[in-house]
Amino acid sequence: MSSDFRTDFKTAVKQEEWYLRRVYPTPKDIPSCTNHLDTYIACNAIRNLVKSMYRYGRLREDCSEKWAEYKFCLSLKWMGMDERRDAWIRRKAIWWARRRLGKSSEDVWQVRDESIPNYPRPLDPAQYLRERPQEYM
Repeated sequence: MSSDFRTDFKTAVKQEEWYLRRVYPTPKDIPSCTNHLDTYIACNAIRNLVKSMYRYGRLREDCSEKWAEYKFCLSLKWMGMDERRDAWIRRKAIWWARRRLGKSSEDVWQVRDESIPNYPRPLDPAQYLRERPQEYM
C-alpha cells in the first residue's frame, strides 16, 4: 500500500467524518441497535432471497455486513452517548472512505472530451419513410 493511498485514505476519512458529524449532529440521530437488527432481518427475508434468486440465479445477498453492524452497535452499549456517536461516526467514515476510494462500476467507462465523429449517423428522411412500419402511418 503506497503512502499516497494512505494519505488519500486519511483525508477521505476526515472528510467523511466532517460530513457525518453534520448529518448526525446529536447522539439521538444515529441509528439504534433495533434499526440495525431490523435491517439484518429484512436482508434475510424471503422477499429478498426470492429477488436474489430471480435476478442472479443464486442466493447472492450477503447479510454479514448488516450482522456486523448490529454486533458493533451492541458493543457500544457500555459507552456514553457522545462516545457512542463518535465511534459510530468513525466506523461509518471509514466505510464510506473505503467505498469512495475503492473500485466502482464507473471505473469501466472513460470520459470523452469530444464526441465521436459522425455518431449517431444522420438520419436520411427518405430511408426512414421506407423502413418505418406501416401501422404508424
